[in-house]
Amino acid sequence: MKRIISTCALVLILTGVFSCASGPPPDKPGSSVWQVSRKGNTLFLGGSIHILRDTDFPLPKEYDQAFSKSSILVLEADIEQMASEEITQYITSRMLLPDDITLQLILDTDTYETLRAKCNEYGFIINNVSKFKPSMIITILTLFQIQEFGFTRQGVDIHYLEMARNENKPVDYLETVKTQIDALVAMGDGYENDYVRYSLNDLENTENGITTLLTDWRRGAASSTETTLAEMKEKWPEIYKTMLTDRNAAWMPQLEKFLASEQVYFVIVGLAHLHGPDGLLRHLKKSGCKVKRVR
Repeated sequence: MKRIISTCALVLILTGVFSCASGPPPDKPGSSVWQVSRKGNTLFLGGSIHILRDTDFPLPKEYDQAFSKSSILVLEADIEQMASEEITQYITSRMLLPDDITLQLILDTDTYETLRAKCNEYGFIINNVSKFKPSMIITILTLFQIQEFGFTRQGVDIHYLEMARNENKPVDYLETVKTQIDALVAMGDGYENDYVRYSLNDLENTENGITTLLTDWRRGAASSTETTLAEMKEKWPEIYKTMLTDRNAAWMPQLEKFLASEQVYFVIVGLAHLHGPDGLLRHLKKSGCKVKRVR
């Protein structure tokens, strides 16, 4: 159980949208870094892919430019806390089904057997995780799959966190680790069968989805990401609200505070938080900010 919980601590940082609908590549090169300005003050906002391949480095130069021009780095949450005993215990308390409930009791027979078969593909027995919430098992399966595609290296946020530590640059956070864990483990609560079936079907398209996502991220495009967000909002409004709408709304006052400061902040969040009708870029434009892509 201890080994599995450690794996869960790792996968809980994977808050980007990995299952992106395919779309055409952008015509013009750009980046997923934006400069946000208002009343003479500036911050930089960068989209993160939270886990990458060796071939994805070096990162687009615009990230280094934003980092070098900023005085404070801001991430979603303090990922370093994932290694603490307190957070490990918190994950344990939140990731398990209550009382005597097991996966076999909350999933119908067909869904359970399909999930069991998928677990067998990746070499772990579903009986060993029978007390796990479906969202945790889906996340573990997603991690196993993307590791097969070479995604074993830490992503954009960790890369710049390490640089900030090396340069003694201050680091701030938009939310607590516990807030992030609560949002992630609640996915699928109350509609577990639909969530598991849809997620397992989505796993079949993961490789193409990641390729498209990386194209969007590296080139600064948004078409396929916005298509996915629209689908997510329609099919899974509860997840969309919890994972994106509510968190973006909670982050906006902090971005407003950063913009009121004379210091320059470099804020890095999951790519999915930037785009769409409820994305941070649109919120910032509506609040009167000038937003332009860094090239």
